[in-house]
Amino acid sequence: MVAQPQPKRMSVAEFMALPNDGNRHELVRGELRVMPPSHSRHGRVEAAVMAAIDRYLDERARAVGWDPRQGLAARDRLVGFIAVGEVGLQFTLPDDPHQIRGADGVYVPPEQLAGVGWDGEGYFPAVPHLVVEVISPSEPADDVAEKVQDYLTGGAHRVWCIYLRRRMVHIHDAAAPLRVVRGDDSITDALLPDFSLPLNLVFPE
Repeated sequence: MVAQPQPKRMSVAEFMALPNDGNRHELVRGELRVMPPSHSRHGRVEAAVMAAIDRYLDERARAVGWDPRQGLAARDRLVGFIAVGEVGLQFTLPDDPHQIRGADGVYVPPEQLAGVGWDGEGYFPAVPHLVVEVISPSEPADDVAEKVQDYLTGGAHRVWCIYLRRRMVHIHDAAAPLRVVRGDDSITDALLPDFSLPLNLVFPE
């Protein structure tokens, strides 16, 4: 029997000192995980979803009196904010006090933003209430399941897993059964009242 190589383990300080090598890095239970950059289709789907949420937030902020001249910080305080593109998250779990993940997209509602007191620098110090992950065909199912469970355990209310090959979305809820969106359905979520995104606006032909 050939011995399998042991995963590289490191401290948070060592992780923070990693050079920028063009790959994506995560620190999960002390293990360094390295992933290659995403393909263009992954990025298009990610951008389509998060841009739709951003337009929705813009409309809600304007409806309650926000003016763009007041700036994005004022909008964030009213309706929350999104972030997209390997959003760095650092949070604590019972079995992993220093987990660092890179989410494809997140939505942080205003009440969560007020509670964490984040100044915009460094990793976001909690799991956002909504996490969006675009799942590539090559991503192992066990890794996806672990990631979803870590987000929910860490405080996410919802995790959207968008499957490229199957053209469907799994919506994992911290307090409800899994919901599957496919075909002519639309993505909806109680975290975003009145938001609706048809799947044909998510997946490119």
